[in-house]
Amino acid sequence: MNVHPDAVQDSPITLEAFKLHLDSTGEQDRRLYVIHAHTYFPHSTEADQEKAHKFQAAIKARFADERGVRIGTIDPQAGGPHPMPQFETSFTKFHLVDVLPWLMFNRPEEFSILVHPFTAKVVEDHDSSAVWLGKQLQCHLEPLQKFQQHVATEIKAGKDEAALLWPFA
Repeated sequence: MNVHPDAVQDSPITLEAFKLHLDSTGEQDRRLYVIHAHTYFPHSTEADQEKAHKFQAAIKARFADERGVRIGTIDPQAGGPHPMPQFETSFTKFHLVDVLPWLMFNRPEEFSILVHPFTAKVVEDHDSSAVWLGKQLQCHLEPLQKFQQHVATEIKAGKDEAALLWPFA
């Protein structure tokens, strides 16, 4: 059975749905798997943390019925490429037109949001292919460079690219 990629627009984000609507530009390593929006927030006080939880809850409430949108848990510490506490919102390319404007108009002023594609070129995704809402922060690219090298090695060894890059394992 052939399923048109647009038919998975409102499907839950599953690995199978992911594979059905890969956006290939001709380069294997630039397939668009999903779009990430990392919301960075101040964290020094309980009021800061509460504001982050309220914003996360507002995103969840707004997109609760959107099966192609997932909101991650709050990471209360900086880690990996992330320079400060954050939570991630992941969504399909079909939801970009809904999620991005909502984030633009509802982002608390002191929050920064990094919006980037998720491809096999994760360094570029978080750097030159990214857009920022609010103040631009400096991501730590070293952990991403290691991951990108790992993915490239695994793909060359015949591993399934989509399974390697599936962010919801």
